Amino acid sequence: MFNDGNDALYEEEDDEEWFANLEGIKENNPETTELEGGGDYYYVQDMADDGWEELGQDIASNTHLKDLHLDERALNDHKLSCLFRRLTRSSSIADVSFCDNELSAVGVRSMVPFL
Repeated sequence: MFNDGNDALYEEEDDEEWFANLEGIKENNPETTELEGGGDYYYVQDMADDGWEELGQDIASNTHLKDLHLDERALNDHKLSCLFRRLTRSSSIADVSFCDNELSAVGVRSMVPFL
């Protein structure tokens, strides 16, 4: 893989974007319409259970978020259960993607109240 020496810079920019989007979701900012994260980034790896639950609550209260993409090992059954513990509704989400996560029927069942 090509390394141009700016990996730390890219990761810092990704972190800043992630945290700005989380704040936008919490504040119901009309300009925050998508949340994307991947499992290779520290901001996703470091989220504790209560962080996933809070994110679920914030998304449920948000009226502008259209796209929720948490892909590439961002989630496992436990994290998904924490997220959907409080994410039981959304008036705005049109597209959800959880591609390339290690999810089983147990994790998927935790989404049922949302669906």
